[in-house]
Amino acid sequence: RFTTPAAPDHAEFVAAWLAAGYHGEMGYLQKRADLRGGRLDDPRLLAGARSVVVVALSYGLPAPARPSGATGVIARYARGDDYHAVLWEKLNRLGEEISRIVPGSRSRGFTDSGPIRERELARRAGLGWQGKHTNLISLDLGNFFFLGALLTTAELTPDPPFDTLHCGRCVRCIDACPTGAIVAPMALDARRCVSYLTIEWKGPIPVELRAPMGDRIFGCDDCLAVCPWNGRAREGREARFAARDVARAFPDLGDLLELLADEAGFRERFAGTPLLRPGRAGLRRNVCVALGNVGGAEHLTGLERAGRTDPSETVREHAAWAIARIESRAG
Repeated sequence: RFTTPAAPDHAEFVAAWLAAGYHGEMGYLQKRADLRGGRLDDPRLLAGARSVVVVALSYGLPAPARPSGATGVIARYARGDDYHAVLWEKLNRLGEEISRIVPGSRSRGFTDSGPIRERELARRAGLGWQGKHTNLISLDLGNFFFLGALLTTAELTPDPPFDTLHCGRCVRCIDACPTGAIVAPMALDARRCVSYLTIEWKGPIPVELRAPMGDRIFGCDDCLAVCPWNGRAREGREARFAARDVARAFPDLGDLLELLADEAGFRERFAGTPLLRPGRAGLRRNVCVALGNVGGAEHLTGLERAGRTDPSETVREHAAWAIARIESRAG
């Protein structure tokens, strides 16, 4: 869908959200707030931009069957190739096609990679509405999809905005959040969000939030999965977003704990995927928490080794916490 490069809406809401500290340690959101809240024809983005093409690409693909045993859960968006690379490739091709149709036009693509408020642009372009979980919901795609924005100097007729909400009195997403991170409809405290804690946050996970995290080791789909609009969503068609194997959706926690002892092994195993983002120590920390919640006596040896030898103090502390949890369950 198409929209204009005018400044996004809801500037006051975003300012209040930042002032409340709900962004946690994601300082880049505040650092570039002027760009995020300003016009998109800013020379730092794309001088002379006249239009924005907003795209949605589904990752709503069938999931493999979960194996038995102590396995972790990886969010659906991260089970395939890194979405940044896939979206950038498609946006670049789209920009090339626009320049063929409108000679001399220039374009620049963004997908969760710059100071662009894609969700607000998507609503304004008519792709959907912002649900109570803060994510965009589409009548056609549900809410398992990525957004991208292509700024272009070509003049394109804007589509009408999506000005209606279709959540009604439903609060399934708010009720489903395991850590109570959705503090009000369309207001998320990232500091409590499992996705933030397992991916963006590099320090120790607050003790009171570890048990509610359960077996989630990278991201969380709970608020998205319960949305009733997924029931009528078209299935995604981009095969690169599908899990390459069951371990990319539900990895064995004991095996993953050992793999993450080695930096080279971590980088080789997860090259070209979103799971590189938290780093080796961050992902191993998450595995320790999951083992503390669902692991058994057979995992104690690996956790004890991690608690003694891992170079990260954070990992060592989380391994000790997991050991204490498992031992307490054993009586």
